[in-house]
Amino acid sequence: MSEAGSRLLDSLPAIYRASDSAGYLRRLLGVFEETLFRNEAQDLPGIEQQIDAIPGFFDPLGKDHAEPFNHAETPDRFLPWLATWVAFTPHALFTPSQLRVIISRIAPLYGRRGTRTYLEQLLKICFDEISAVSIDDEPVQGLVIGQARVGEDTLLGGERPFWFRIDIGVSQRNSGSKMTELRHEFEQRVRAIIDFAKPGHTTYELRLRFSPPDETGTYTA
Repeated sequence: MSEAGSRLLDSLPAIYRASDSAGYLRRLLGVFEETLFRNEAQDLPGIEQQIDAIPGFFDPLGKDHAEPFNHAETPDRFLPWLATWVAFTPHALFTPSQLRVIISRIAPLYGRRGTRTYLEQLLKICFDEISAVSIDDEPVQGLVIGQARVGEDTLLGGERPFWFRIDIGVSQRNSGSKMTELRHEFEQRVRAIIDFAKPGHTTYELRLRFSPPDETGTYTA
């Protein structure tokens, strides 16, 4: 391994190298060399490497292109900060790997914020377990003679304004004694995302339908 300062000294005209028999110039240049370039002995990045790494702080997934455009993904500690950049406030509900995907995909949805499409797509981005989302803002048609089923699709009295029903199909991945607890935790996270994404003046009823089909959990807000 070359002595500190050799890289910069070798870039100077030969007259300077020849006159530096005592090594003063080499040692002086060594200070700048360790600052500017990577210190392989201590495995510390230099200024050049730090500047090259800056794009990675803004990319949750990283890039793998040909040099010099490749960079690593942002560190986990930067993810909450990046989440605030895309106005995703419930970031604490997700693991770093989940949050990376959400941050990378949420920005294009903001043109449809407040719509049914936005809520449906956001839920699918946030939860891999969700297999289907159906939102109905007119789930009850009232009393129709010959068609109505009492207690299922009938409505007496005035309708609830700005109210919708959301049905979510969930692919169940775990089983066991803690399933009820896991379902409750999952429901709370889903509600947090719905509350984040829905228009503030609306209310809703949430129905979670877990697979297999004979296991259905229905929750009402």
